Amino acid sequence: MNLFLSVMTFVGYLMASVLYVGALYEGRRERWGRYGVLAGWAAQTIFLITDAITTHGLPVATLYDWMSFFVWLMISLFLVIQLRRNYTHIGSFLVPIVFLLWLVSQFLAHHNKGTALSATGAWLGLHIVLATASYAAFLFAAVFGIMYTEKERELKNKRVRLFYYQLPPLDEMDEVGSHLVMLGVPLLAVALVLGAYVAKSVSGYYWTWTAKEIWSLVIWLVYAGYLTLRWVAGWRGHRAAVYVMLAFLLVIINFWGINTLFPGAGYF
Repeated sequence: MNLFLSVMTFVGYLMASVLYVGALYEGRRERWGRYGVLAGWAAQTIFLITDAITTHGLPVATLYDWMSFFVWLMISLFLVIQLRRNYTHIGSFLVPIVFLLWLVSQFLAHHNKGTALSATGAWLGLHIVLATASYAAFLFAAVFGIMYTEKERELKNKRVRLFYYQLPPLDEMDEVGSHLVMLGVPLLAVALVLGAYVAKSVSGYYWTWTAKEIWSLVIWLVYAGYLTLRWVAGWRGHRAAVYVMLAFLLVIINFWGINTLFPGAGYF
């Protein structure tokens, strides 16, 4: 059953990725891409529910589980945005990235499945959910940054193609990206505080200067720095878009680089 659901998830997200990219040049493919997303999301939802029932809790006990949950959350938010706002072609940039993340999670299923989080409980679960939500907001901000730079490049090169008209206006994408960072920064701040509380209950110390703790704090400082530069120095447009794209690389390093170099420190 789980194998079948994994295959359905793979096929759905792969089909959606191809069709959404194709929709940048032929708009009618977007509808079929949405069907692919829905099929993959439905299969993954059933998979996560059965996994949660089996483990009697939120299926985030390992890095593999968390990445799968993160992908599901990103697709869920994408579907909600599709219902509320006319950001159809965000899928052309977001879905391929999320599909690649899902593929990486499947690789981790065979290499990291047995490495569990070092603590349990409701506070840890809330810490994980808030951290995940903040990273989701940062990824969406990075996607809007990619969309901004691509539309800007089309305009500067005077080689406007179909998707130029399908993307939101530059000012709107810049504003939405900043709002997403404004959402993610306080969420991550609360997650860090809860993480310190959980660490206190486990090790007796709120802060132990582990690589994971330091890197998570660095991520928060970098995104807080973005807001400071935006409000104080007036950063807008191209500089802000590039900033949020590069900043998300820190999140990627956090989960692949830090967890590989410093195993056993926990994922959040």
